[in-house]
Amino acid sequence: GMLLRSRWISSVRVTARCSHDEVRVRFAPSPTGELHLGGLRTALYNYLFARNHGGKFIVRIEDTDRARMVEGSADRIRSILSYYGLRSDEDPWQGGSAGPYTQSERLPIYTEHTERLIDSGHAYRCFCSSKRLDLLRKNAAREGTIPIYDRRCRSISKEESLSKAKNGEEHVIRFVMDHQDVQFEDTVFGSITQRLEESDPVLLKSDGFPTYHLANIVDDKAMRISDVIRGMEWLSSTGKHVLLYKAFGWSAPRFAHLPLITRDGKKKLSKRDKDAFVDYYDKEMGVLPQAVINFLVRNGSGVRDFDLSKLYTLQELVNQFDVQLIGRRNLQVDADSLTHYGSAAFRSASDEVLINLIRQRVESDLPSVYVDLSDQYLKRVIEFLREKEETFAFLSQLTKGQYTFFFTRPKSADKVLGKFSSEVAIEALERVLEVGSWQIESLKESAKRLEMAYPKLLTLLRLSLIDGTSGPPISELHAFFGDGECTDRIRQMLERLRKC
Repeated sequence: GMLLRSRWISSVRVTARCSHDEVRVRFAPSPTGELHLGGLRTALYNYLFARNHGGKFIVRIEDTDRARMVEGSADRIRSILSYYGLRSDEDPWQGGSAGPYTQSERLPIYTEHTERLIDSGHAYRCFCSSKRLDLLRKNAAREGTIPIYDRRCRSISKEESLSKAKNGEEHVIRFVMDHQDVQFEDTVFGSITQRLEESDPVLLKSDGFPTYHLANIVDDKAMRISDVIRGMEWLSSTGKHVLLYKAFGWSAPRFAHLPLITRDGKKKLSKRDKDAFVDYYDKEMGVLPQAVINFLVRNGSGVRDFDLSKLYTLQELVNQFDVQLIGRRNLQVDADSLTHYGSAAFRSASDEVLINLIRQRVESDLPSVYVDLSDQYLKRVIEFLREKEETFAFLSQLTKGQYTFFFTRPKSADKVLGKFSSEVAIEALERVLEVGSWQIESLKESAKRLEMAYPKLLTLLRLSLIDGTSGPPISELHAFFGDGECTDRIRQMLERLRKC
């Protein structure tokens, strides 16, 4: 069945391709807060598809929901796209031939289009008050039925409707939508039939702002969008959109809806989960961009001959992308997989990129840094992590995790005193400084003299050097920091212990 389906769709697409000479796709986020991980994936797929076909990738800001707008949100979306290398061809910032690319700047266009629908009998003005609509809703709730508008204003004559509007009576514009079945093709989900109820949805609100349904149809047509690639949550609205295209007498673009991103294959990522947002990956965790991109395409999502053990560059993904290969399986946010890609991306990133990212992160997360953040020092840190620490995956481990010791010294003696009495600790640390050698033999000899188990001495040294009980072997820490720095750290710990 699967084979037949894809063969059938590709034969349809050959004929459809002629009506759109150029591939043009769009990523159209709402600036209503932080960008969701699903939003980044949608942008990525639109980008891969456009580049694979030598087409255009457009960014449009859908800011018609005025109540949910968040200041600065559109600029944050812009910086996220550039951080992940998803360069757009037309957008609100650089413009283009089909602008403006921000919906609130396109209001006259929507009004003009609803007037066309009113003229052709596909839409009408509705003068019902919000009080009356609330009553309808309450009655429906009482009777346990779906609240739908009772179409009272559909019967107003065109003349009366026009004169009411001219007198400044507040109204919305509704789409004439009768009970029917609508059929359309989806590249991912195949042939779909949706049963639409008689609901006459609102197209234009009383403040002159369009609803999502109207704005996205009118803009996709005006921007000559050939393919709409978006999240599966829009699949249920697509039937409505197909009817709107028909009402305008336009041919619809091709649709491809992407499967959900879930916690465990079933439960949808909740907006309450930190890892549902892009911010968690770049700002909080410091996952490298290449790791996130591989993580998002990894489960049979549109990449030819996808190899799970490989780390792809953006250009390789572009070359191997095929929208026909997007599976229907939900994408799971899986921590092991993220760590795997994080670590692979760290190993393959250039020193230059890593130096800049690490420096920015340390400066913002650790204001009281004692070390110089010179390229030279950061390069040594990077080499150490590449050679010695197989599992290093996220840059946040350098400022909030177990590797903060590269940039900070222990701030108190609390951890030492949790395991040793101050007398024992002072005696042992003084002894190590006196011997002045970090060779294993010398340390073992000192432990024997102190009548202390050798592993206990190592734990004490580790706590004094890096304020933690786990981490690289003492010999590697000494090799990295050198005599001077190790001695300084031990001296500082001694001072603190003597004060106790």
